[in-house]
Amino acid sequence: MGSLSLIPPLRRWKEALLSDHRFPRSSRICRKSDFQVVFEHGVRCSTRHLRAVVHEAGRDESRLGLAVSRKVGNAVVRNRLKRRLREIFRCEKGASPCHRDMILIPRPGCSDLDFQSLKLQVVELLSRSVSSKASR
Repeated sequence: MGSLSLIPPLRRWKEALLSDHRFPRSSRICRKSDFQVVFEHGVRCSTRHLRAVVHEAGRDESRLGLAVSRKVGNAVVRNRLKRRLREIFRCEKGASPCHRDMILIPRPGCSDLDFQSLKLQVVELLSRSVSSKASR
């Protein structure tokens, strides 16, 4: 009987932990028109495995869009790569003082990278986009 009374507090504790690590809709670029604005006005940067288009946003937070081609791999590989990229963006978006919209376009071979290598490439793209925006 005593263990039944612990279930609701554990559930609330679990929900509180998960709420901090979700990728909310407000952090995503969802609309076709938003993608078009970023592609038309954004700064392009690329590494060997990733391409990025970054646009300074007049919003309260940074947003991420993903464009993953079937050339990258099958559905399982693409979905795994998207989960990794979302997690990297979620962790790194607080490190930058400016809010921007970023579209990441993985190239074939990107799915072979481990998490740390992928994270280094995303961080490199973020720093390149800031430096190229400053030089304009």
